[in-house]
Amino acid sequence: MDKKAILSLPIYKNQVNKYLTKKDIVSNFPHNFEIKEGIEYEYATTSGTTSDRMEIIRKPNWWKDEYKRTYSYEKKLEKYLEEKLHKVIFTTAQCSNLVCFVEKPSMEERTIGTTLYVNNTFNPWDWTKENVQEIINEINYFKPYYLDADPVYLAVFLYLKEKYKIKTKIFTPSIITLSYEYVTDNLRNYISNYFKTDIRNLYGTTEFGYVFLENEKGKMRICKDLINIKLLPINDDKNNNIYSIIIDSYKNEYMPLLNYKVGDLVQATSDEYENFDKVGIVSKMAGREKDLIDNKISLSMLDDIISSVSNKILLYQFYFIDKNICNFKYITFDNSEMLESEREYITNKLKDMGLNISITFSKVEEISPEMSGKFSILKRGI
Repeated sequence: MDKKAILSLPIYKNQVNKYLTKKDIVSNFPHNFEIKEGIEYEYATTSGTTSDRMEIIRKPNWWKDEYKRTYSYEKKLEKYLEEKLHKVIFTTAQCSNLVCFVEKPSMEERTIGTTLYVNNTFNPWDWTKENVQEIINEINYFKPYYLDADPVYLAVFLYLKEKYKIKTKIFTPSIITLSYEYVTDNLRNYISNYFKTDIRNLYGTTEFGYVFLENEKGKMRICKDLINIKLLPINDDKNNNIYSIIIDSYKNEYMPLLNYKVGDLVQATSDEYENFDKVGIVSKMAGREKDLIDNKISLSMLDDIISSVSNKILLYQFYFIDKNICNFKYITFDNSEMLESEREYITNKLKDMGLNISITFSKVEEISPEMSGKFSILKRGI
């Protein structure tokens, strides 16, 4: 809802740390920012994947400009925007703004312009055979040129389609972007095995929009309009290739961000790190800083282990009961148990990384989303 009022300045009033963080913004918002009077604005709420949910201020329809900037880096996405083609958004129902359908509106009510939002269920494991068939029917009727999807929701949807023995084929879009949360290699491969089309990883957040879009070579390239990124090593180990991203963003002029430590990580080779200012390319997204183990092991490093040992694992979660005891929960595509050799491989790889932990392996029927609607690959505490 549009309101009259405020414009925040980029410098947080009482900031004492070197970097601006979400905690700084959330604390006493919006009074912790300098304020000016007299413009139209709206509130938006982040999904809470990296930390607590956070309100921000932005001008109405801010995302339209964001789409124009980002999609100009990919010809198929640019064509979608210029020709006003159909788009389907398939993500959690527990999100922000137009994506938040938590009741049961009609397909017409879930169609905004040329965009259809297909999911209104918080937990994808609750989908019945009828739910899955209905989503397929809507996609086939709408025939989207572009599908923007949460990788977990899309993969579980395809998994349940197979489990329920639904034979109806799903219309194949010209391009699919996977965003909203971390994309594991197995999820990516599972989706690409079904949809023989162009699939790209897309990273961004509500507070500053899209930042990285996967290029033709499978690398993540910065969408650099009105934004600057610095890569901050997570520790002093020169052999560690994981970096925290520090952002200056002017895309949201109502709430520009300077020296903003997002809490998300990228993985970059030494050459990519040294040439980042000129080239703006990193190898991949690496998960969240809060999920680092011993300030050195990222989700991407854990995922490299899992994807190398088995391509049958759909979802998994490292559940640390305490620092030295971990339960590895997993779901396989074919309902099979992990082999003893696979369990030993994971255990030994973790030890090679310096993690001397006791780990058990549990095949489960489902791994539920968190309150944010996103899924945790690493979870701590009982």
